[in-house]
Amino acid sequence: MTFSSRIQVSADAHGKPNYTAPAGGIAVGTMWVAMVSAGYFVLESQLFHNHRNVSLAVVCAVTVVSTYGVFFAARAIFRRFGAHWWHIILATVVLCCVGAAAPKAAAYVFPDQMERYHRELGGPGQCLHNTPYGSDREFPKSSQITYDNQAPGQMTVTPLDRTYPPLVLDHAVRGGLHALTPTDAKARQILESHGC
Repeated sequence: MTFSSRIQVSADAHGKPNYTAPAGGIAVGTMWVAMVSAGYFVLESQLFHNHRNVSLAVVCAVTVVSTYGVFFAARAIFRRFGAHWWHIILATVVLCCVGAAAPKAAAYVFPDQMERYHRELGGPGQCLHNTPYGSDREFPKSSQITYDNQAPGQMTVTPLDRTYPPLVLDHAVRGGLHALTPTDAKARQILESHGC
């Protein structure tokens, strides 16, 4: 068997090659990858923790739509061009790459609070980077971040140099899509003084 050889399939009722089995194999692989990938996304976005039924519906919908979409597309392509073993190998490699990338992609789209602060305000190229509020991912170099259990969604960036006031930000939730914002006039003034 060479990779370029055609897959031998039985004929359907009309005497044409029946590519249901190879298309179904690719669709089953897609089903598992889609289900696991969607699972990572609903976990990282906190949708599963906040709306369990909605998250399960999303996972099911993504899985069903992608599985049937890939099945019908693969079967149509195979009917048009024929099925070769390299098609199956290529589909397997693509599915493995997608499955392996899913956790990192989900964490990138729905980052935790520290990553969001680093991206939006404190990291390289951001307005607070070269200030006492900057983040070098190795806290506490210039500041430390704490979270208030009494006020969910708030984070406090406290410079190690105590002459600078702490910066309190809102919308600091894991998986949040809303930008970090100042909680009060004092925090707003700190951001504005650094050109944020």
